[in-house]
Amino acid sequence: MNKPVHPAPVAVTLTPDDAFDLQARVERGEFTSLDEAVSAELAELNYRRAAEVMGGSEKLERFLDALEAEDDPSTDVDAEGFFAELRAGLKERLDASRG
Repeated sequence: MNKPVHPAPVAVTLTPDDAFDLQARVERGEFTSLDEAVSAELAELNYRRAAEVMGGSEKLERFLDALEAEDDPSTDVDAEGFFAELRAGLKERLDASRG
């Protein structure tokens, strides 16, 4: 997901009960600030929505694991070696077809 380099401040209006709950959680040390608390709650909401779209949190986690594995550099192909082998194989086939 691409995020803005310099995000603009955003005002969020909460119900008094929600504001009280978040402030209490900050005071208990669960969060260091209201900003962090709101961000965490939004992240949790986004996760729940994604899990709902995917058909459950297990399916979402499997999907996220698969995405993470795709980005794993250890699974990348050595391009130079791959193309050298490909060229050698093609040259062998060409030589065999001439011979």
